[in-house]
Amino acid sequence: MVTPGPALSSTSLRLAALLAAAVLLGSCNDDGGATTALATPGTASPAASAPASTPPTPDGALAPAPPAEPDVDLAMAHIQHLAVAIGPRAAGTAEERAAAEYLGGVLRDAGYEVTLEEFPFEDNFDQSSITLSGGSLEALALRGGADAVATGRLVFAGIGDAAGLAGVTLGGRIVVFDRGVLPFADKVRAAEAGGALAVIVVNNEGGAFRGTLGEAESPLPVVGVAGEHRAVLLAALDQQVTVTANAGAKPGVSQNVVATADGDCEAYLGAHYDSVPQGPGANDNASGVAVVLEVARARIAPGLCVVMFGAEELGLWGSRAYVEQHALDAAQFLLNVDMAGLIDDPIIVGDRGLTSEILAHYQAAGLNSPLQAGMFPPFSSSDHVSFTAVGIAAVTFNSGDDPAIHTPQDTFERIDRESLRVMMVGVDAALTGLLNATAR
Repeated sequence: MVTPGPALSSTSLRLAALLAAAVLLGSCNDDGGATTALATPGTASPAASAPASTPPTPDGALAPAPPAEPDVDLAMAHIQHLAVAIGPRAAGTAEERAAAEYLGGVLRDAGYEVTLEEFPFEDNFDQSSITLSGGSLEALALRGGADAVATGRLVFAGIGDAAGLAGVTLGGRIVVFDRGVLPFADKVRAAEAGGALAVIVVNNEGGAFRGTLGEAESPLPVVGVAGEHRAVLLAALDQQVTVTANAGAKPGVSQNVVATADGDCEAYLGAHYDSVPQGPGANDNASGVAVVLEVARARIAPGLCVVMFGAEELGLWGSRAYVEQHALDAAQFLLNVDMAGLIDDPIIVGDRGLTSEILAHYQAAGLNSPLQAGMFPPFSSSDHVSFTAVGIAAVTFNSGDDPAIHTPQDTFERIDRESLRVMMVGVDAALTGLLNATAR
């Protein structure tokens, strides 16, 4: 178990460590490694512009004061700490908690009041499978079927209608049905009536699927498989196979890191800091967290609040918990950042009016940003959705497609410093423009 350790207990040590990491990271850059402030539009708040105290380094020497503008090398150092020193930050784990405490310390050092707000979540799992003589196939349990294991010879019965069932012996067998025409419950009832031990439903298109028997329940394990597996199953007819249906939900506890400046929360910066269990989550989403940390440090102002969301990967649990637990009457907008470390097709997703306003601020400031209005692929989302659901204008900044996310390959080494800088400039310009417009 990796934890932030003693570095979290001292402001000076944490800043010195980040600055030292920034120098090391900068030394690997093509530009010679100098740490430079970003030329972003707008004016820093008085708190951000005030001279910073110069923290001592562990050996007693004086380290340079952190810059007033968002700094890409400090952002890189944050990513390195989250993705390398801590590593995978799955919801409810000690590593996710260690990341929350680290983020809370950074924001506290920046001048915010910080609390960790715990909330419960459910981790849905599905460990269903089909085991054949030549290996196993991934499967998803259909809701309403039993969590059970069954072994028997494989038979095929079409879509489960009279024509498909004609002449097929189901007793003591595992029956394969094609998906379509008949409800899942009707197929399963036919299998039960014939004495089958388990049911496999093959998708009628590519990819896996989740399904339900509706109001019905069955004593049989019932699983669905991707259409690509149909040929394998048909080739295994009359062979012994084992069907395992094992799905459900286990409870857990995560936490949001909530940082407030003076006054009610009128403007929000947000990012999720958890990762999937199988990867260190450097781009998804240590990069987004790092952008928010740096913009928040530079732009601290009355009414600006920062929320780092937990358990996003399991279904936006953190942001949903936040909007349920807080009165948001004063809230005007949320700028959320989800993936900022590798530019492909950078987009702003969410409230169209807020997106248009952000792009207008870019134009007014003369910022030539690649960010443009866009949409996530089907079945993808982020924490801005929880805010738009309660009537708050919210968007997510996203650097574009990255095939390594949700895999062990989502590592610190793949983060592109220039992509991170461009995304940070875009978020900073958006926040600065919106805050200035609000102040008028």
